[in-house]
Amino acid sequence: MKHLSFLILLINITINAQQKNYFVHLTSDPMENPSSAIMSIAAATEALKQGHSVTFFAAGDGTKILIKDVIRNLHTVTMLGGGTKNISENMENSLLFFSKNGGLIHISEGSISTFGVNKENYKEHLIDVKDINWSYPKQLIEESSKADIVFSY
Repeated sequence: MKHLSFLILLINITINAQQKNYFVHLTSDPMENPSSAIMSIAAATEALKQGHSVTFFAAGDGTKILIKDVIRNLHTVTMLGGGTKNISENMENSLLFFSKNGGLIHISEGSISTFGVNKENYKEHLIDVKDINWSYPKQLIEESSKADIVFSY
């Protein structure tokens, strides 16, 4: 029995050693730097699919990525995806998948408010992600300090 318990413990340690906490930070304007926005979404979603814990934190101009009119028009500012709506649709679907499958989304409340979006009207303006954590620099520091790996776009 001791050997079986030890084996189970060893397997758990091995599995947990492989799982990481990722923090993906987007500050780039998606309409000016669509590659950064696309890569931030792709990296966050892929890390989640691989079984990692992932926090996506949009701040500054990066908060625009959650705005319906922005994410749905990424294809107009990049040739990624062949210039079709596919890249816009894929990125929106990836963020929706991310939020509905355990990914955490933080948005800078101060930053998004500069674009006319707040807690009272966000459902009109933002895509339908599962949960939004309205955050400030305090949460940025708290969440990023939990991470094993940080990506910033």
